Amino acid sequence: MNDRRSVPLRVAEHLADNDGVITTAQAAALGMSPGQVRARRDSGLWIPHARSTFLSAEHRMTDLARVRIVSSAHHGAVVDRTSAAFLHDLTDRLPDQVTASVPRSGARGTACSVPASVRRRTFPTEDLTVVKGLCTTAPALTVLSAAADLDDGIAMMDRALQTKRVTLKQLRAALDRNAGAYGMRVARTLLASAEDLSESELERKFVRFLHKHQITGWQQQVWIGNRRLDFVWPAEQIAVSLHGWAFHHQHDRWETDQETTSGLAAIGWIPLIFTWKRLVYSENEVLTELSSALELRRSVG
Repeated sequence: MNDRRSVPLRVAEHLADNDGVITTAQAAALGMSPGQVRARRDSGLWIPHARSTFLSAEHRMTDLARVRIVSSAHHGAVVDRTSAAFLHDLTDRLPDQVTASVPRSGARGTACSVPASVRRRTFPTEDLTVVKGLCTTAPALTVLSAAADLDDGIAMMDRALQTKRVTLKQLRAALDRNAGAYGMRVARTLLASAEDLSESELERKFVRFLHKHQITGWQQQVWIGNRRLDFVWPAEQIAVSLHGWAFHHQHDRWETDQETTSGLAAIGWIPLIFTWKRLVYSENEVLTELSSALELRRSVG
């Protein structure tokens, strides 16, 4: 069926749907002549940001516009890593450099005004999807690669699992398909902990931490009232609860933890909570908090 809308209307709709970004090929497909494109460029109505890629002067340079410009400037580009996480709403911030990859066999991209980190890489078909009209990595691979790049990648992976955006099975399959790719070594470590970290393993990790720093006076799995606590220092009245990945726990477990913390504080105990993430990545902070609590209680004992 023929599109009976006028060319200006089709162009305006395209700009509205694509954050103000348009290429010469898209303009031609909408019925514009090369002369009409040049006229809009020369008059300042369309501002060039890469070869044959423009941003309408009536539109702001939004985060999505930045991604579209980079994607247009690099033929065959796939938005990946932290920029893909932004497209999938896994993070709320686009990185300063738009992250993308182009096929190893493809031509080099053109100069672009938008800062970008573009790598050469070809993705398995199973790990590609389209979001907002942009070719990007699918959720599972996005979670793995972005988690490896982000300072707080554990939290992002945990949220994605907790909200069921991805499953452990999907993450494992994506990791296996992309085993040798950039960032997968870090992702493999994170995924292994998410798959294998049981409550008992987390407790063993904390026991090793206590022995390493020669911290004594503790007991494990102690009941106080109707609550079983992971670790306690009875003489100092200090209790430690260990938390793994949030996606392993239901909301009622969170409610129970809050009740336990409040109950301990009410009877004069110091309740401390340490997570797997902090034990692995912020060991000195955990040591400082625990040591300070012990010194405080022993100094007044």
